[in-house]
Amino acid sequence: MSETVANGFGSTDAVQLAATRRRAILSCAVGNFFELFDFTIYGYFAVAITRAFYPSGSMYGTYAAFGAAFLMRPVGAIVIGAYGDRMGRRAALVVTIGIMAAATGAVGLIPTYNSIGYWAPVLLVLCRLLQGFSTGGEWGGAAAFLVEYSPPGKRGLTGSWQQFSTQIGALTGSLSAALLASSLSNDAFYAWGWRIPFLCGFLLGPIGYYLRKKVSETPVFERAVENRSVERAPLRVSHTPKSSARRRR
Repeated sequence: MSETVANGFGSTDAVQLAATRRRAILSCAVGNFFELFDFTIYGYFAVAITRAFYPSGSMYGTYAAFGAAFLMRPVGAIVIGAYGDRMGRRAALVVTIGIMAAATGAVGLIPTYNSIGYWAPVLLVLCRLLQGFSTGGEWGGAAAFLVEYSPPGKRGLTGSWQQFSTQIGALTGSLSAALLASSLSNDAFYAWGWRIPFLCGFLLGPIGYYLRKKVSETPVFERAVENRSVERAPLRVSHTPKSSARRRR
């Protein structure tokens, strides 16, 4: 696949090619960082979320909403993955970061149970479902985007930026929780302090959105468009190896 990427830039000089690759990798990594930061901070603030949305004090509802996001990840992977196969890797990643930023910001703005009653946990679960959907679509799309932009012989190294950036995002989420818990009083933390990372995730999301919007589509997908080989229904495509097909005949 790396050779295909190189061929996709056949008319581009080496300096411009390297710059294009750096922008593509940076835009993807920054987006991965925001995605996992937004997705994981929920767990670090679970106690505060329970107090805000579940008046009984039981954390079962909080954990259920946390787990619901993971149930939506394979759904997002299928839907956004198929969208990326049809419309392009960049287009899919722009969609995922937009959904994540909106859902994360909404969590930070949902009124408490004391203000709107049962609508509070309902809206919370809805936001978590959207976060899970976005993360599922992000994971495979980002991996494909990075690998399709990798230079020859460096697919593994380039693709590793996905895991590196996502774990930095998760680590930053834990650091934000530790910083707020240590710098705010208990009353301030549980009243409004826990909302700060969610609002920051929303405010920082447009940075990743902008970077992804400005980067070029992967050369592999551009060649597929030029060759008119983009699948309209990628989920229905058979991936049976040719050798197996010959044996069946």
